[in-house]
Amino acid sequence: MSQLKVNSIIPVGGVPSGGGGGIVQVVNTVKSDVFTTNQSAGVEVEITGLNATITPTSSSNKILIMLNVQTSQAGTTYGLFVKRDSTTILVGDSSSSRLSVAVATGIPQDNNQFESVGFTGLDSPATTSAITYKVFGISDGGDLRVNRSINDQNNTTGKRTVSTITLMEVSG
Repeated sequence: MSQLKVNSIIPVGGVPSGGGGGIVQVVNTVKSDVFTTNQSAGVEVEITGLNATITPTSSSNKILIMLNVQTSQAGTTYGLFVKRDSTTILVGDSSSSRLSVAVATGIPQDNNQFESVGFTGLDSPATTSAITYKVFGISDGGDLRVNRSINDQNNTTGKRTVSTITLMEVSG
């Protein structure tokens, strides 16, 4: 005689409203190519190819955003943040001339190093329409490189990495 024992079974649509916490769907984008930009201080730039689109099944559900970006920059610091379509979300409070971002990068010890910049946040989009989450950078002026070092040497010292954005719909 066979037996099946489980702690719980969650329907494909997630747990019922008020139950919370079930993962309904997962969307992931892996950016393996390089991105480099030089920009003036305070100018937002989209990191092309580092975005993901999800269509929530319920307007009461939330979207868990997980971001891992491999960066290098020379002589400047960068802030990274996410936009839900055209709306900036989950950033620090504005204060005078300071830039409001989700996470900030540092300057590597040498021109062959990377900084792994991670971020996790929970968004409440209140919609069942398709949403695109995009990653942006903003600096105090200078270069930002994604998935490559400053030197980007063509030998074993040089590395190429991947950056990812993962979206999870969490039932409300």
